[in-house]
Amino acid sequence: MKHLGISGGGTKISGLFGAAEYVMRDRQYQPEIISGISAGAILSLPMALGKYDEIKQLVLNLEFDSFFSESPVSKKGKIRLWNAFSKILNGRYYLGVQKNLEKTLSTVISFEEFEAYKTNDKLPICIVGTVDFYTGKRFYFNLKELTYDQMLKMVNASASLPIFTPGVLLKGPIKDFEGEGSKNDQLLLFDGGVRDHSPSAKVLSSNKYDIKESATIYSRPDDPHDFIDHTSFQPSNLLTILERYVDITNNEISKNDELIEQQVMKDKGIKDHGTVFLPRMTQGVYDIDQARLKALYQGGIAAAEAVWSSELFV
Repeated sequence: MKHLGISGGGTKISGLFGAAEYVMRDRQYQPEIISGISAGAILSLPMALGKYDEIKQLVLNLEFDSFFSESPVSKKGKIRLWNAFSKILNGRYYLGVQKNLEKTLSTVISFEEFEAYKTNDKLPICIVGTVDFYTGKRFYFNLKELTYDQMLKMVNASASLPIFTPGVLLKGPIKDFEGEGSKNDQLLLFDGGVRDHSPSAKVLSSNKYDIKESATIYSRPDDPHDFIDHTSFQPSNLLTILERYVDITNNEISKNDELIEQQVMKDKGIKDHGTVFLPRMTQGVYDIDQARLKALYQGGIAAAEAVWSSELFV
């Protein structure tokens, strides 16, 4: 089986899509498994269904309304202070509500399309990663084993950043892609990036599937100095500190994910089609500047082309 892993990355989704589009459409790499976390989870099913034009239109024209029914940040990218004060005074543990992500995804993939997908063995399995905040356990779900409503919720959960969103509360027990069930009667699911920036190490480590070939797309640059840029950081407000925390955490988790992934492929003899890293272009977790989104999309294509044009991976 062939596998493609797509990391998290917030609104860096445009670059992740550009790289994945190049690998799957231009290079005709047809994975039987697509795994994703956060932004990668959002992309997984549309990519499996070949909805390149629809998802391109979405990621290059992101608005906060694409995700949030109640945005935690203003159009200028700053935390809405009165909204934050109101949440704190009312005992809320989140700054915004991300219900619109489920609505947006439902406009790309209909109930009928999803039901047909579940029974079509020729279409890739999609596995998305989340984290349960009651137990700290990772939960990776096979979307083909879920209902339409569950699929929307799991993708939303995978992209739900703690503090910014309330996560997704589900009644258990529920099973992950390996058949392991939850022991609690409820789960509070958040961004899979809390435990894994990339889904590849988890999926490749599993004995559930006989994976022979793999490729991974990371939203971070290859050079960590490019990822954590000291020249532009100013601790001027709460949002900059939260975003810096996310950047540093993701960078460290991501480097560890990459090391484990490479070791697993070596131990199992899995053919490595290369690791694609994105250039640093967007500013912050929630950057919806259309010029930067477009530049990152093109950067994703160029990064994937550089890796896949190398004779090492032909």
